Amino acid sequence: MNTNGVSGASSSGGGTANSTGSGSSVDSMFMQLLITQLKNQDPLSPMDPSTFVQQLTQVTSLDQLTQINQLLQNALGTQSNTNTPSGGH
Repeated sequence: MNTNGVSGASSSGGGTANSTGSGSSVDSMFMQLLITQLKNQDPLSPMDPSTFVQQLTQVTSLDQLTQINQLLQNALGTQSNTNTPSGGH
């Protein structure tokens, strides 16, 4: 089984799911992809467990980076709202 396609799907899928703001959905999606990989892998040539760890790390990193990005956007949005002149001096 080609794991690169599924790995890429987990990363891009994580970004899509997390953009809605639900981290548990990212975890759920990753678990569904992991189970699908396990069901469809070649029994004579199973995947290396380190591949699963790498994929989990990528999904977790993407989730954290997306959260940081959202926090920065919120902070910059709040900052720009407080810097706008009020009263039209």
